[in-house]
Amino acid sequence: MAVVCKLAELLRLSTNTLLLKGVEFLTNKEIILSGIALKKTPRVPVMILSSGVWTDYRNGLTLQNVLEDAPEKIAEIIISDNQKVESDVVWVGADCSNIIVKAIGGKCTFNLPGEASTVDETLITRPEDVDRLKVEDLENSKEIANLLQTASLVTKRIGAEYLVAVSQWGAFTMAGQLLGMDNMMKIAIKDKPGLNHIMEFTERLLLKYWNLFIDAGVEMVNQAEPLSSGDVISAKLFKEMSFPRIKSANQVIAKRIKTKSLHICGNTTKILDLIAESETNLFSMDYKVDLNIARETLSGKVAYGGQLDPISVLLEGTTAEIEAESLACIRAGGTPGFVLIPGCDIAPKTKLENVQTMIHTAHHFDVNEII
Repeated sequence: MAVVCKLAELLRLSTNTLLLKGVEFLTNKEIILSGIALKKTPRVPVMILSSGVWTDYRNGLTLQNVLEDAPEKIAEIIISDNQKVESDVVWVGADCSNIIVKAIGGKCTFNLPGEASTVDETLITRPEDVDRLKVEDLENSKEIANLLQTASLVTKRIGAEYLVAVSQWGAFTMAGQLLGMDNMMKIAIKDKPGLNHIMEFTERLLLKYWNLFIDAGVEMVNQAEPLSSGDVISAKLFKEMSFPRIKSANQVIAKRIKTKSLHICGNTTKILDLIAESETNLFSMDYKVDLNIARETLSGKVAYGGQLDPISVLLEGTTAEIEAESLACIRAGGTPGFVLIPGCDIAPKTKLENVQTMIHTAHHFDVNEII
C-alpha cells in the first residue's frame, strides 16, 4: 500500500510541478522554458512578475535591507518564499531597478516599508549631461555587488529547478528616470536625436547590469517599460523611440542567454504587432489588453502572458474569484506559448493565499481542454 501511495504521489500533478515525462520529470524551469519556446507543456506555465516589494514587506524588509543585508539571508528568504508560492520563475534584485540611478550618482530612496524605490532628484536636464556619467560605476556599487552575491547563491541552490531572472528598466523608461518624465517627454517631441543620445547611454547601462547578473548565473532578463505604455505615449512614439532600443538590447544580450522578457504596463493593444519583431521571447501584458486580441496577434510568434488585475483581483478578490479569473485568462490565452502572470507587480499587502490560488489553478488546469 505504501508503494502504491508513493507512486500515486509521484504521478500526481502537484504544487511542486514535478510532471512525468517518459521516465523523467519536468522541473518548473523546463516547463516555463518549453512554454516560452512555444512548445506544448504538461501544465500551464505560471509565474509572478518581479514583486520584490511584496516579498520584502511580508518578511519585514525594505528594499534597502535587500541592498545591504547579508546575501545569505536575502537568498534564503527568496528561496523560502518560492517554496510557498511555486512560481516557475524566481526573481533576484526584484524592484531594485533604480539602483542603477543611484550607482551613477542619483539620489534615490529605498527604505520605505511596503513601497518601491523613488528617484528623488533628476540626474540630468539635457542630452549632453549623460556624457559625464559612467557605465563603469555600476561595478563600484557595493549595493549592486550585494545583489549579485544574492543572485549567485539563489542560482546555485535552485537554478537547476527554477528559472532565475532579473529585471531592469528598459532604455526609454531609464531615460525618464534620469530626466524626469515631463522633461523627457518634451525632449522626445522636440529633440529626438537628443533623446536617442541619452538612450544610447541608458541601453549600455541596462546591458552592463544584465551582464553582471548573467555572470552571477541568471538565465532570464526582463525589460520593464512602464513609460512605453499606450496610456503614456502614442504608438508612433513607441515605434520611433522605445521599440528600436528594446530590440537592439535584446539582440545584444542574445549572444549570452536565450531568454528575454518584456513587460509594458497599461494598454499595449496598438503596439502588439511590433512585439513579435522585438526579439523578445516572452511578452508580459497588463490587464487592460484583451487576451483574445493578443492571441490573434502573437500566437505562434512569441510567448505572451498575463494578466490578472493585481489590485481588483489578486489584492481584493476572494480565492474563488481569483480562481475564476485565472481560468478565464488561461482559456483566453490558450497554449502553447501562454504563461499565467499577474498584470503587473503584486501589491505589497496581497495575501499569500491569493497568489497561491493563482498558481495552484495553473498547476491543476487540464491543458487538454484547450489544446
